[in-house]
Amino acid sequence: MANTPKYSEIGEYINGLAKVRLEQDKTEFFGFLDRSGIAVIPVIYENTCLFDSFGFAKVKKHNKWGFVNQLGEEIIPPIYESTGFFVDNLVNVCQQSKWGFVNARGEVIVPLKYDWVWNFSEGFAIVRNGDKHGAVNLSGKEIVPLIYDFMKPFHNGLSAAKLNQKWGYIKTQGKVQIPFLYDDTWNFENGTAQVRLGSEFLFISIAIDL
Repeated sequence: MANTPKYSEIGEYINGLAKVRLEQDKTEFFGFLDRSGIAVIPVIYENTCLFDSFGFAKVKKHNKWGFVNQLGEEIIPPIYESTGFFVDNLVNVCQQSKWGFVNARGEVIVPLKYDWVWNFSEGFAIVRNGDKHGAVNLSGKEIVPLIYDFMKPFHNGLSAAKLNQKWGYIKTQGKVQIPFLYDDTWNFENGTAQVRLGSEFLFISIAIDL
């Protein structure tokens, strides 16, 4: 093995890379070594996460977050206050307290203009500004306007949404599929969902034409 600094900690090798921690002057730095001891991802980061299934790892530098690939290239520069993890080839990021999504090339796909965003589910992400919720698609288009009190992630083509203290269901095109009549709702499975009306629990069914 090549000569390497005396690392404070060397993690388990996963897909040929091991996360390492180096202490210098009471400051910690992190990176990744290959099996020959070469720092493929430089040991310069304030923190790192393990590589995900896409081959990307979150890294923190100057108190900002970004992503590197397994070659050590910063595919998304560490300029964000916070980030999530990649889903559907997009990752949610925050800058100046506003959230959006970027792709693996660092290109902004969903503008960073929301107070909060959820991960994509079935090609759609719930977004919130203030106390109003809507949804965007993978192209960043708002397919559901931000007018709802709450929305759950899309499941089997429908999102359970709340408006004026009542729950109903919205299709992926933003059209109301089931009116806002219920006090609580659950996801549709095989065309059937449980709902609550007052203290009574019911099952509703529908032929979903998406």
